[in-house]
Amino acid sequence: MHVISNRLKNRLGLFEFTLHRVIQTGLIFVIASAAAWPAAANTKLSQREAFAEAWQAAARGKTAEFERLMPGLENYLLFPYLQYEDLRFRRADVPVEDMAAFLHSHRDWAFSAGLKTAWLRTLGKRRNWDALVRYAPGSKNTEVRCHLARARINLGQTTDLLPEVRSLWAVGESQPKACDPAFSWLRKQGGITPGLAWERIRRAMDARQPKLVVYLTRYLGPEDQVWADRWYQQDRGGYRRLDSARKWPDSDQGRDITAYGLRRLARSDPDRAWKIYRAIEGGFGWPAGVRAGITRELALWSAVEGADATPDRMRNVPTGDRDGTLLEWWVRFDLSRGNWKNVIGTIEQMPQELRQDARWRYWEARARLEIQDLDRAGRILSELAAEASYFGFLSADQLGQPYTICLQEPEVLAPEVEALRSVPEIERALELRAAGLPAWARREWKRGVKGFDKAGLRTAAALATAENWPDVAILALGDSGDRRWYDWRFPLAYTALVEALAGQQNLDPAWVFGLMRSESAMAEDAVSSAGARGLMQVMPATARQVSRRHSLSYTGQQQLMRAEDNIRFGTTYLRELMDRFDDNPVLASGAYNAGPNAVERWLNSRQVSDPAIWIETLPYFETRDYIPRVLAFSTLYDWRLEKPVSRISSRMPAFNSGAVGGTMQGSTTAEVVCRTSG
Repeated sequence: MHVISNRLKNRLGLFEFTLHRVIQTGLIFVIASAAAWPAAANTKLSQREAFAEAWQAAARGKTAEFERLMPGLENYLLFPYLQYEDLRFRRADVPVEDMAAFLHSHRDWAFSAGLKTAWLRTLGKRRNWDALVRYAPGSKNTEVRCHLARARINLGQTTDLLPEVRSLWAVGESQPKACDPAFSWLRKQGGITPGLAWERIRRAMDARQPKLVVYLTRYLGPEDQVWADRWYQQDRGGYRRLDSARKWPDSDQGRDITAYGLRRLARSDPDRAWKIYRAIEGGFGWPAGVRAGITRELALWSAVEGADATPDRMRNVPTGDRDGTLLEWWVRFDLSRGNWKNVIGTIEQMPQELRQDARWRYWEARARLEIQDLDRAGRILSELAAEASYFGFLSADQLGQPYTICLQEPEVLAPEVEALRSVPEIERALELRAAGLPAWARREWKRGVKGFDKAGLRTAAALATAENWPDVAILALGDSGDRRWYDWRFPLAYTALVEALAGQQNLDPAWVFGLMRSESAMAEDAVSSAGARGLMQVMPATARQVSRRHSLSYTGQQQLMRAEDNIRFGTTYLRELMDRFDDNPVLASGAYNAGPNAVERWLNSRQVSDPAIWIETLPYFETRDYIPRVLAFSTLYDWRLEKPVSRISSRMPAFNSGAVGGTMQGSTTAEVVCRTSG
């Protein structure tokens, strides 16, 4: 029995329930043993409404309204969330024992860790040393750790404290002001040595905090101060004058600066970095590992830039230091130059696991086609063509074969799906979502499914699908490896909206679906760390600009959380990108992800007409994976929408005439069959 069964086996039956394409038919999958009593349902609904009202009152700072609503909700499942909000605002005045007891009794709730950190920081500001020493050990929060160190100093508990405060001090960034008392104690103990200060300077440079170096020079001797200033000045100049290092003595500091500077310069100007390296390499006794690391960075960024001297620089890297990333970029360089024999030779040097990745199997096959090794190329392509993926579809196009899309009907244990609802974290997650707190709902859900095996994740996906929660279902299925449960992985919600709004902009609905599925996993309330919002992850700034150019009403970022508005802004912007890039979905998809200016720059710097090679050699790993994902998802949405399935190559036109090694064979549409590779 798997994880779910072990947790719930005493409560379950063992019959099997098959879910028959619930999304495609538009049915809602519900498992229930009996209808809920209307009175109970109404009570829960009214409690949910009162909870939402109280939560909003707290968010708006309406304390009196919040306090009025709380007493009637003590028996509501989410009442501790209101207690959390109350305690969070009153944490400076809550008795220590009360807060500690609440945190202990709710240690498995999603809010617990954040509340505890905020409380401990408040204890530090209030100088409650005894409470800090009792409750703060084990915290990973820097400010809390500094408060705890200060508490131990004030209580005279300084045994073994020196290493802890040193570790807080020797980091690459400025630390919170709460750390100043502990650092003052560290100085008085003579704990900041020149060696420790130089170590922090190294870390500051690695963290791209050169101004911190200026501050740290006060802890160095006169000679070392000269080196620190030299490093700072070189960094300000982008290391373009690092050739002056020929005159430097071979010291630890000189080796640090030159090794770091060469690696940094390689990112922006690998040719100049190589020239400087050859000029100064004889003057510095870098350890073998450091020297290998320098040559690796020089070769890597030469390949990313497409520098002519890349092969020679690659050969300068010791064989044992040619890791998978370096070999991948060596292949990409040779792809861009059409050096097909070299492509094969470098792929053969890759670690076996990497070589077996669909990406490199495909490119090996393409290379073997070019050198007329047709039998071996055909075997590889046939194996890949059995997969419903970007490289699988490209392989089928090379062979002129049908696409392989084998639907697997979801099979789950019905009692387990129902029992999962009563797992505390899952129960809270579902209620939080119903109460309009999706971010907290996802946190609870994540805690609830943590540690589930593949079967448990399938059960979670079934429940999420039943609750019309597509993004968590998609995530669960991805982690479970069940990639053929297409009805759940590629839901058809918003079909009418997508087809109508895509039609208004003369866009391919399947492509819009593929992009939307890639952007948000079909979560209408998705918000990225960068602030992109909604199904198509539209940035508020982009929405404002699009609204002005097209006379669309835009009232603020909350508008982007509504499906119709989000898709309208997203498709309007896509139409702009298609107009700018000659109706090329590859370029428009790349521009949607990385910005149109980046795509223009790559078109100018990468003179490759084969779109598959152009995608493979993009310097942004995110965009390099994003475009193929959108294209593959678009193909699958053709099939899900029961429309003619476009060959993936038909969405990948050459960028100019004279393309070599294209992938489209025959018809622009593909027959779909179900077959296996074995």
